[in-house]
Amino acid sequence: MRVVRKLVAGAMIAGAASVIGVLGAGSANAVAVTPLPGGVQVDLNHGDTQWVHQSHIGQAISGLPHPSASSFGKALDAASGLSSQFPDGRVVFTVYGPFDQLNGTMLALQ
Repeated sequence: MRVVRKLVAGAMIAGAASVIGVLGAGSANAVAVTPLPGGVQVDLNHGDTQWVHQSHIGQAISGLPHPSASSFGKALDAASGLSSQFPDGRVVFTVYGPFDQLNGTMLALQ
């Protein structure tokens, strides 16, 4: 049962990354979601970066029962908070790996 919970939580983190990635699909500056070998890269535009910061999505992700959830959620909140202070600030992150061993990178851009 423990393995199933880890897999479900990993799927939720990867799913959250994908959902965040498609939020801006209706706008002219849509969020870019790029499939990578073994993962995905999500490039949030400025509006979506501000939305992620204001809605504290990272805190919700941090509460998931997965080893990667806490660090991913905290990094997402910190990066979106920093980037949203700049006129064109945005966040770019990647998520790699099997669901039970997710890893990646996160950048706060101005």
